[in-house]
Amino acid sequence: MRRATYAIMLIFGLGFLILPISIPVFLSNTEFSILNNKWNGLSSFAKLVYEEKGMVIPITDSLNNFNFRKGTLIIAGPDLGYSSLEVERIKEFLENGGTVIIMDDFGTGNQILEGLNLTLRFSRKVPIDPLYFKDYRLPIIVNIEDPELAKNVKGIILNYPSVITGGEGEVFTSKVTLLDGKFGQYPVLVELNYGKGKLILFSDPSVFTNDMFPLNREFIENFVEKYVKPPVYFDEAHHSNFNPYYVGTIVVRRSLDKEKAFYVVLAVGLIALAVESGLVYSVMSKALELVLKILFKEEKVNLEEIIEKLEREGYDRRILEKIVREVGG
Repeated sequence: MRRATYAIMLIFGLGFLILPISIPVFLSNTEFSILNNKWNGLSSFAKLVYEEKGMVIPITDSLNNFNFRKGTLIIAGPDLGYSSLEVERIKEFLENGGTVIIMDDFGTGNQILEGLNLTLRFSRKVPIDPLYFKDYRLPIIVNIEDPELAKNVKGIILNYPSVITGGEGEVFTSKVTLLDGKFGQYPVLVELNYGKGKLILFSDPSVFTNDMFPLNREFIENFVEKYVKPPVYFDEAHHSNFNPYYVGTIVVRRSLDKEKAFYVVLAVGLIALAVESGLVYSVMSKALELVLKILFKEEKVNLEEIIEKLEREGYDRRILEKIVREVGG
C-alpha cells in the first residue's frame, strides 16, 4: 500500500514538471488593437513593447475610471470621442510626469489636443509627397532630425497618413509635399513637454501595424527605446468596434528539467525513508512529549501534594508512588 502511495507521489511530482499548460487566448479583429494579430492590428508592436519594457496593460474602460499614475499611455487610431473627464485624466497624468503617445491620422485625437489647450492638430488630410513607396499614399520619410530615432533607419514608410500642423517636429515630410494646395515641409512626429510629462504625436498609426511592422522595424525599435517607459497602457476603449473574442488555448509543452526532477525523486525518497524507518513516529512522539511537558509542567510541581492528599483519603502511598514512577518512565 505504501509503495503505491510513494509511486503516486512521484508520478504527480514529475508530471507537474512535464505536463503541458493550457493558456486562454483572447483576440480581436479591431483595427489598431493590440489583441488583433491580423494585418491591421498592433500585436507585433505590443509584443515588442512587452519584450523591451515589460508590463503591457490594455484599457477597455473609460480613462477616468482607470488609476494610472506613471509610465506611458499609448492611444492608437482612436475613433470614439473623449469626454471632458477623460481629457482631464490625461492632463493630470501628463502633469504628474507620465508620457502620452497619440498615434492618429483621421480619428478623434484632436479632441484631446483641444482639451489640453494646444494649437497642434492632426491635419486629417493626406499629404502628397513625390518620394513614395509604390504610390503616393505610401510616402517615404527620410528627414529624421533626431539621431536617436534615425539610428539604422534608411526611411519610414507611411500608409495613407496625415501630418501635424501648428508646431515644430522631429520627423518631417520632404520640402515639396503638397497639402491643401500648398507646398512645404510638414512634421509627422512632434515631441513636447507638458507639465512634468511628455506628449508625443505621430500622424500615422498604420506604421505600427502588423502589415507595416517589418518595413519599419528599426524605426519602431528606436521609437520604443526613446519614448516608451513602463508600465505601458494601451487605450482599447476608444475603438468603436472593439470586440475581443475567445478563440481557444495555447498549449505550452515543457521539457523535463533534470535538476528539478532529481529534487522531486529525492523528496519522495526521503519521505519514504522517514516513514519506513519510524523516524516520523519518533519525531512526532518527541514533539508530543515536549508539548505535554510544557502544558503540564505545573502538575509536576504539585505532584507530592496530590499524593499526600490521596493518602489522607485512604489510598496506599506505595501504590501511588509506583504508578507515578511507571507513568514517568
